[in-house]
Amino acid sequence: MANVSFGGHSKFSALLSDRDRIRKFYCDVLGCKITKQSDQVDYFRMGEDFFIAAVYSDTVLSDSDLLKSIWLEIRAKNADDTKRKILAFGAKKVESWDKAHLYFQAPGGQVFRLVEDGEDLSRFEG
Repeated sequence: MANVSFGGHSKFSALLSDRDRIRKFYCDVLGCKITKQSDQVDYFRMGEDFFIAAVYSDTVLSDSDLLKSIWLEIRAKNADDTKRKILAFGAKKVESWDKAHLYFQAPGGQVFRLVEDGEDLSRFEG
């Protein structure tokens, strides 16, 4: 059994020029709350116990480079409704071998997989 697990905090780097779009996406589309903000960072609460920080910088990885990095999974109580909101917002759909789920690139470049809350995902566990 592993003696480590993921914690409840993460961060991504983004261009300051993307700040308004990032805030709209995380708050209006995903329903996150901004818990703290400054000129250089916004902290968003996702669900009850996960926090992600947008750290604004003049230099960040390109969207195409970010497509090759780690992606995160987000759960929604109504994944179909959330998918419609994400795509209507204009988030970039990412092609994946997993055709059952929406993979998308959020403002700031991070990639997410959207799944239904409570969905049986054991097929991805080995």
